[in-house]
Amino acid sequence: MIKKITYRIIILLAFVSFTACQNDDAPSTNIDAMVAEPGDLLNQAFPLNKVRVEGEGLKGLKKITLDNKIDISFNPNYNSDKAFIFTIPFDEKLGSRFGVQPITFITASGSVTKNIEILQPVPTITKTIPAVATPGFPLEIEGTWFYNISSITLGGKTLSYTLKSSTSIIIGLPSDAVSGSELVVTTPGGSAKKTINFATVVLVSDFDGNGSRRDWTAYGDIDSFNASTTGGPSGSYATLVWAGSTANGYNGSSAGGGASFLNASNNDASKTFIDIDVSANVVGAQFAIQLNTIDGVNYGYNFKVTDVNWTTKTILLSDFKDNYGFGSNTAATLDPSKINEIKVGVAQGDSPNPSAIKYDNIKIRYQ
Repeated sequence: MIKKITYRIIILLAFVSFTACQNDDAPSTNIDAMVAEPGDLLNQAFPLNKVRVEGEGLKGLKKITLDNKIDISFNPNYNSDKAFIFTIPFDEKLGSRFGVQPITFITASGSVTKNIEILQPVPTITKTIPAVATPGFPLEIEGTWFYNISSITLGGKTLSYTLKSSTSIIIGLPSDAVSGSELVVTTPGGSAKKTINFATVVLVSDFDGNGSRRDWTAYGDIDSFNASTTGGPSGSYATLVWAGSTANGYNGSSAGGGASFLNASNNDASKTFIDIDVSANVVGAQFAIQLNTIDGVNYGYNFKVTDVNWTTKTILLSDFKDNYGFGSNTAATLDPSKINEIKVGVAQGDSPNPSAIKYDNIKIRYQ
């Protein structure tokens, strides 16, 4: 009996020893290299790069966690004992960031943590809104990888900007910006560059002695007119008062005609705008903006003031109508290069009495 027990113990010990030897032969999880494709970056990768992990004990991949918080999806079909492949994610909402950070792999054989550096891609500029910029106006830049911006310059000069998101920036264009200047957005990842073309802007009058039309007079049913009223948005401005007279049935102010404001190539009404700073004594005061007679037609645009404070009114030329703004035919086919006079008055048939309209910085813009 004792011999049988002893024999069984020996067999049991031999079995345990054999099993232990088998476990010793099982490889533990080990990472030799993480190689990003394309480019063969070692232990580095850009967002959305595919990364090939090489090592041993990698079969039965269960989980990949980046920076201790971001779980990475993977295809188990691309998993062997020696390698597997995954794609580097980048999601701001999940806390993705650039720089060196831990990455943990859990397989059937165990887990291992390594460091990987997520590199910041070079930014890109895909478009600007509007496509043709205007000096002195904001410009939106759309693109990619607008992170950690160090500077934004135009023609070598630093610009102020507001970052809306990693794909959108609003920049402030200086009033003296030159068409054809290079816009550069610089980040740690590199620089994005784009040549910016600007709209043609012609100053008609700022009532401070500048512009192509300087000597203003008024006509028709006006009570008073002052082309040099002090205290405007940028110096002097014009004030026209209509107090109810209907003797002529119309009124207005003008600095006369002359050479056309735009050249012959600026011939699309849908790309032409008139900008004017406006204010009034009362909400409801109705402005009448009129052009010189073109091809026998008198085009105009009428609008009511909704805020007595100064604001910039932008009018699309193709929104003008014939019959001084009261007709049914729009100026969609009007050739803007034929405009050589802009008149400002009160549409007295539908305006409070008295109406004192104020205006400044009249410009015609083609973009």
